[in-house]
Amino acid sequence: MNKILIIDDDSGVHSIINAIVQRKMPDCSFSSAYNGMDGIRAALDEHPDAILLDVDMPGIDGFETCRRLKEDERTRHIPVVMFSGMATDADSVDAALKSGADMIIAKPLRSEHLIQVFRSLLDPKAK
Repeated sequence: MNKILIIDDDSGVHSIINAIVQRKMPDCSFSSAYNGMDGIRAALDEHPDAILLDVDMPGIDGFETCRRLKEDERTRHIPVVMFSGMATDADSVDAALKSGADMIIAKPLRSEHLIQVFRSLLDPKAK
């Protein structure tokens, strides 16, 4: 079973993503963190197969969270997908990629696109 860690300060986002993906990918399980520091700890403790990371969070933002995850040899191999309402802004895309994100997607999240992203990350043959 694949495990996806969602790091976002909005609990409603966690519920929506969980509902979307559980219908289309019942072989996935989810864990949640609501800020960057808790997300880093969860990644170290739970060893997820992929991380979905919000850019705009209190405390350390998504860019810094991603940078720390990618600098740590224990978590650098985990694919990180950042998401933001500014994902089409060139500066946001550049900042996400510089922080080590594997990709950045736009809010609002479209269910079919989200499923496609997870499938490509979790099943290398699907790329």
